[in-house]
Amino acid sequence: MYMVRIPGELETFGAWPIEGAETRPGETWVYFSSQVVAKGFARAHGGRLERARWEVDLAYQKTWTAKPVGDKWWIAPAWDRSGTPPGRWRLEMKEGLVFGAGDHATTCASLELMERLNWADKRVFDLGSGTGILSEAALRLGARLVAGCDLEADAARMTHGRGVLAAHGPSMAFRDAAFDILLVNIPGYVHLDLAPEYGRLLTPTGTLLLSGYYTWQAERIEAALPGFEKTAQIERGDGWVASIFSHARPTASSVAIS
Repeated sequence: MYMVRIPGELETFGAWPIEGAETRPGETWVYFSSQVVAKGFARAHGGRLERARWEVDLAYQKTWTAKPVGDKWWIAPAWDRSGTPPGRWRLEMKEGLVFGAGDHATTCASLELMERLNWADKRVFDLGSGTGILSEAALRLGARLVAGCDLEADAARMTHGRGVLAAHGPSMAFRDAAFDILLVNIPGYVHLDLAPEYGRLLTPTGTLLLSGYYTWQAERIEAALPGFEKTAQIERGDGWVASIFSHARPTASSVAIS
């Protein structure tokens, strides 16, 4: 857990994926699970990055309840012993400070869009795998190979625990054009930095599933993806977006899914 100390009182945090915040005399302490995100927040707000002094209260995770997502999924916390409804696959929500447990709108939207893709004989990469829930979903859907990476050691460990080859570190170690489908559910502004990596990792006709950003960020992010054409998009929660892009050059207009 990482903490950024901001001088004065900070009342709004924009789209930054914070884990919590505390107002202290003369400053605000903002918590992050990702060191990379925390560094970016510190630069943007003139703050100082430190190891967290207190752990964020994660008691809310004890209130998780099983729920349906899309047409195929049943998302449930590990302690839930209720049966899985017929025709659905159970995915467990993992407790902890790792993003992507299944409770957030971006993860749920990504799972919904995954139902619309052909996974047979596909090689899949989960960039920023978090708890590995999307990686496991890809295996359930029939992918031939699924690999992933995350900058957080706990995330790589949790993803590996779902039966996925997961590296602790950046994606640069993986070879060019190695994957048919790329899953990326990470904070919106990070897409701008990693956009060239998406094209490098995918085959020339590969598919990119992108999430973790807001509608107001979409235009700028899509402009950073030359050679990609948006083919589907859904919105969930407070304007969160998940989209599918084709790696082929634009040949048709986008299709919106409400």
